[in-house]
Amino acid sequence: MSITKQENRLILENEYLRRVIDLTDGVCTKTYHIRTGGKKLGDTWYPVFSFEPSAPFEAAVTLNGQDYEAAPFDRNTVEGCQQDLWQRKGAFAVTDVILGKGKHGDTADIVLKNRLPGMPEVELHLLYEVCDEMPLLCKKIRLINKGDSPVSVDHMTVDILRFFDRRLTLSVFSNYYTSQNIKKEDDYYFAWTRLEFPGELGMVLKPGEEMESFDLYEAVTSMDRQEESIILHRIYKKLAPWICNIQNGLCTNSCETWEELLQLADTAKEAGFDFVSLHVGQVFTNTGDYIPRPDLFPDGYADVKRLVDYFHSKGIKVLPYCSATIAWRNSQVCIDHPDWQCLGPDGMRYDPFGFGNMCYHSPWGDYIREKLFYLLDEVGFDGLALDGPVHGLVCQEVNHSHPSEKAVDFMNWMWENRFYGEVVGRGKILTAPETWNAIFMGVSQIPGGHREEDENEFGGMELMVMKRACAYEARYMTPPCCHAYGIPLEPYHGHCINASEENTATYEHAAATSFGYGFNGGAYGKVPYIGPNTKAIYDKWLALYRQYRETLLGDFIHIAQPNGYQPDAVLHTCPGAETPALLVVFNPCGKKQTVNYTLPLQYADLAPESDVMAEGKTIRLDSVSGAAIQVELAPYEVKAIPITRR
Repeated sequence: MSITKQENRLILENEYLRRVIDLTDGVCTKTYHIRTGGKKLGDTWYPVFSFEPSAPFEAAVTLNGQDYEAAPFDRNTVEGCQQDLWQRKGAFAVTDVILGKGKHGDTADIVLKNRLPGMPEVELHLLYEVCDEMPLLCKKIRLINKGDSPVSVDHMTVDILRFFDRRLTLSVFSNYYTSQNIKKEDDYYFAWTRLEFPGELGMVLKPGEEMESFDLYEAVTSMDRQEESIILHRIYKKLAPWICNIQNGLCTNSCETWEELLQLADTAKEAGFDFVSLHVGQVFTNTGDYIPRPDLFPDGYADVKRLVDYFHSKGIKVLPYCSATIAWRNSQVCIDHPDWQCLGPDGMRYDPFGFGNMCYHSPWGDYIREKLFYLLDEVGFDGLALDGPVHGLVCQEVNHSHPSEKAVDFMNWMWENRFYGEVVGRGKILTAPETWNAIFMGVSQIPGGHREEDENEFGGMELMVMKRACAYEARYMTPPCCHAYGIPLEPYHGHCINASEENTATYEHAAATSFGYGFNGGAYGKVPYIGPNTKAIYDKWLALYRQYRETLLGDFIHIAQPNGYQPDAVLHTCPGAETPALLVVFNPCGKKQTVNYTLPLQYADLAPESDVMAEGKTIRLDSVSGAAIQVELAPYEVKAIPITRR
């Protein structure tokens, strides 16, 4: 059991963390310890906090403008608590503790009711899950209005911890928008950090209504940046298994005839693509009405379905470009319903080509859900290539269902959380230009970390090095398998990689970055190559992508940062795979170069002082499973070096 109740204490524990919650006369964490590396690697428990014997509170809500904390009513009842530190009374009494099993481990639901005079009649649930196979504790809170009057919910604090600037190996993240920080230093309990919504919620709960916070994840990781990323990425893949399926994709919007669309499916089949994304304007007359283009689909959706069926006959999945938030100004829905748009300050309506212009909480929300689910359920598309999130847009339209403009961000997140979950629940692909943690909501692919704006400035090898440098750095945050990464063969924002049959170096770096990093997606254009020379390069890297898919879905190890004048490199490792490690090295310069690396093959679960094979040579691993390897590179050469057991 990971969660047990012993008299007035609730103990949450696995090999990596141990949190003891006191239930004597209220609720608060008395001790919280973590064990970096887990039981198998070390026996020392490190305290998350140690100066005080307990956290000041376990959760908090702001109701009708007043703060209420889930804490002991009287600190005298908490053993070892220093009374002069904490003056506030706890606002809730424990009425029940319900233990159960969740998706990842044991769960506990601490049920609390209001206890202070004049306080709104609410029920607060503190929901915990301790994971069996991950160094992870999950927490969220639920609030239910049990009274006869509406209650304004201005804020929710899901947890409170002490952080020590990377001296504490506890990483905290959530499924709420990371464009806004969920960490806030507490103004009263000095040195404690609240994990809460970044802005005022502005929600109103009617009698009987309830609401939940974001899911808060507390992971025991490492002070080493590389190791921290590996631990977190393994957790992400278990929390969001729909991202664990790298696929080769083609994206275009330049087909002008029905025959070209059919040829696109044939090309995708011949070139080994898994899916095709039909980009802006390729299928519909506009974004908003979703009327099929009459020049390509004279019989409307019947023709669109014929096209989808043709792609499927070739074994190719197909996605349409669409948006949950954008309606072009000339779309009929925008003309007929201008009040469905977000209304900004001074009566401003937003630019639909920016982040979107439509409000989920007008009738648009139901309208667009119906449109998009029709594309999935009736037309048969295999997913949605979404664009245009509305994060941060103010909506002051009084006729929409949000109680005030303060509630818009939170309600947008609730809408997307539900919608994305419904899409992934259908087994469909969902790509979106979202913040990275949207993967926990159901998004399977987000942009790969490169800066789309770089295409405004330059092309060629310089563009490729910049794109790869950005993608390399971003892989500390997220694994490549949840990212789409396009090779701009056609001009995109004015520039492309300038691929040619005569000088194929830039093309090879582009293909090797997409395939060799383990990204989803491959090319932006009607064909992924130009002629026989670039086709040969494409086929070589596609074959590698297919052969080592299992390894590419493993861990991403940073070896050498791209800088444009020295070789750069990444390592993929996957314990148990037929090929436990794959090294990919890029030479961005027109001269021969030789590099020496020590590869951390402990992440491939290879034993210290064992032998491995690389480029036909035997390498003896050192005492920590490091492999000293020398790589010689011709001008502009890219090498993929599989490392196998001897």
